[in-house]
Amino acid sequence: MHAGGIMKQPSLVIVEDEMLLVLALTNFAEGLGYQVLATANTELSAVETVLERRPDVVLMDIHLARGNGLSAASAIRKNSKVPIVFCTAYAGNTKVQAAAQKLDNTALIGKPIAEAELADMLASAVKGDTVENATMSTAADL
Repeated sequence: MHAGGIMKQPSLVIVEDEMLLVLALTNFAEGLGYQVLATANTELSAVETVLERRPDVVLMDIHLARGNGLSAASAIRKNSKVPIVFCTAYAGNTKVQAAAQKLDNTALIGKPIAEAELADMLASAVKGDTVENATMSTAADL
């Protein structure tokens, strides 16, 4: 707690097509003090929602029922540098890691999600630190 200033509640958008996981992530994020502005479940709605709502951070699944989170993130990057944390069962896939790394200001966390790790990633993103996964760090990030 710091006296004087009122901290702005950080905001996020959740992009996930599994409704139970959307609910779990929403409850988790709100429990950490984030305002969930909106959720999206397709590639197209992800791009539209993030660009319209302008959250502080985006939680995004890679495999969506209609579309792909990496493609959505690429489209978002044309207009926004918002930090994106990919929540995916494919976090260990080197092709997925390489694709995410090319997008800048992204991180990967595997499913099932380690809540403490996700909380740290979100906090870093909102503070303005470049989000990155330790497994994806390169000399270029230093």
